[in-house]
Amino acid sequence: MTTFLAIAENSKLEFESLSINANGNLDKVEGKLMMHSIKLLPSLIIKNPSDNERALRILEKSEAACLISNSLKTTIKLMPTVNISKSNIAAGV
Repeated sequence: MTTFLAIAENSKLEFESLSINANGNLDKVEGKLMMHSIKLLPSLIIKNPSDNERALRILEKSEAACLISNSLKTTIKLMPTVNISKSNIAAGV
């Protein structure tokens, strides 16, 4: 999330909120439980509908640049969702 905030600020992406859920799979390797894979499920709410593709690229760039993701041997799959702010939908933006 910290990496996303820095990249979004540099990119001047206006967003309302970001929440991230994650699901991990464990396997037993040589008698020890080890994380096999992680699915990251970020949900981003943006203010401007025209920023949808750019928001997805920023989420992908954030995952690729993440210090924690890069320090893990585990397979990480990013599955982002980008939605438009309800206040902008109601206003017809």
